[in-house]
Amino acid sequence: MRLALFDLDDTLLDGDCSALWNDWMVECGWIDAPGEYLARTQAMNAAYHAGRLKLEQYLAVTLSPLTGRHEEEVAAEVEAFVAERIAPRLFPQGRELVARHRDDGDLPLLISASSRHLVGPVARQLGIEQVIAVEPALAAGRFTGATTGVLSYRGGKVTRLESWLAERNAVASHLCFYSDSQNDLPLLNRVDRPVAVNPDPVLAEVARLEGWERLEWKRELRRHDVPSAESANE
Repeated sequence: MRLALFDLDDTLLDGDCSALWNDWMVECGWIDAPGEYLARTQAMNAAYHAGRLKLEQYLAVTLSPLTGRHEEEVAAEVEAFVAERIAPRLFPQGRELVARHRDDGDLPLLISASSRHLVGPVARQLGIEQVIAVEPALAAGRFTGATTGVLSYRGGKVTRLESWLAERNAVASHLCFYSDSQNDLPLLNRVDRPVAVNPDPVLAEVARLEGWERLEWKRELRRHDVPSAESANE
């Protein structure tokens, strides 16, 4: 099995799907004290880019507005969100690369530290069937505000990938991984072909020292694009 692994946020997507979803939840009226909520998540987002985020704390905050909501209600809102806010922000170069890997006989797999309720629908936009993401916990079809299993974050991405292969009794003959973030260095160091896409400063320096391939993708901005309040305030 040849696998082409893709990070999502700031790699295939120009932005962070969780941050954009936070704004959407505010607009839906799902957030109490939205100013305080966005300030907290903005600070955590900055910690992520600095390589200091404790993802458990971020998830405790960002999944709390879903607590008690039925998965069908959330899925319907996410569908509208992805169509309006996410699809226009997907890098065309990323779409083309996913298709090229598929044509070459590689299996594309989206592996993200964002939650599956967001990552799954975005993967479908990209034509990617295989997804590894943070698993939100459900009880009787409703979100509990918690997560289950190993978080697909930092070294957890390596653990989750190994579990994914073991569940299929599969061996990867070749692994490539595209990512923008220093937080993905454990998996980038694990694969046969690491590629830095729009890398943050730490990853850019590692890629330079290691001689890794580097891609810089840009997206043409359109009038209807709505930036995340979090990213706008960074």
